[in-house]
Amino acid sequence: MRRACFLFLALAALFATPALAAQGFPTTLAGFTLGDPVENYKAYCRGEKAIPVSDAPFLSEALLKPENLPGVRGGSLSFGNCLGNSRLVRIKLKFNDRDQGFFNRLYSRYEADFGKPDKYLGDAFKNVIAWEWSFQDGNGGRVSLVLMWSRDKEIRPGVSIKMTQETYMNEEYECYKAKHEGPMDKTGTTKIGSLDAYVPR
Repeated sequence: MRRACFLFLALAALFATPALAAQGFPTTLAGFTLGDPVENYKAYCRGEKAIPVSDAPFLSEALLKPENLPGVRGGSLSFGNCLGNSRLVRIKLKFNDRDQGFFNRLYSRYEADFGKPDKYLGDAFKNVIAWEWSFQDGNGGRVSLVLMWSRDKEIRPGVSIKMTQETYMNEEYECYKAKHEGPMDKTGTTKIGSLDAYVPR
């Protein structure tokens, strides 16, 4: 009897694991849900056409209208442009309140909800403080959540949040690679003859 009871508890724990993982797997931020068609959020985006992200051409980025989001001064929605389903892959938000105290309050809430962060991404001098939480669901899906405060004018000054569906991003990247990095695309590349032009004077 005791052995049967132990076996039942072990099986219950095994089947409960994916559900528990799913409960701690955030996908929605400020009303935007990763994986949704970006068309669902047209009312929140500026009227101009979305443009490809310069260092990630497999994504397109639409800027947010801050007037639709209380306390937000800017941000963007990035979506895949290779697979053809325009899935929302990344959400970026920048806040009106740029104070480190606001960052600290958000950090405390994140730590209470998600535990200690998995990685520190800021600099050693604390000009940029950035913490990353990483999540994985029972199906291997991955989400990255980065909370950042910066006083560096070149790195998104103030408080910002970036949430990325890493699995969808990788699928878009693999699609882009298959279409654009084959042998035919290498015929137009050039080689550097001299480094002189690329050494500042």
